[in-house]
Amino acid sequence: MNINASRTAAIEFLSFFLVLPLVIWLALYLSTRWSSVNPRTVLPWLRILRWIGWGLAVAVGILELAKGRFPVYGIVMAGCSAGLALPENWVKRFVPEPIQPHPNK
Repeated sequence: MNINASRTAAIEFLSFFLVLPLVIWLALYLSTRWSSVNPRTVLPWLRILRWIGWGLAVAVGILELAKGRFPVYGIVMAGCSAGLALPENWVKRFVPEPIQPHPNK
């Protein structure tokens, strides 16, 4: 079985971007479980990363369609961006808000 270099690169690209949201989710879980880091500080960054991912997915998809190819890379990037909603929703749902001290009156 002979796989050319472009197909190998596509498989590596696909694997990386499909596993990336799960790795981020695992890192957030482990940081919450074993350290005092508050993952709620990451929420704005996850949202920004998701929007950048969607923008790149649309741009790459349009470029691939313009060249007459199936937009594999655009679809994979859109899947990665959608996958980042998993850790974002987990943080919103299961990580409690930090307790704010009441000011003395």
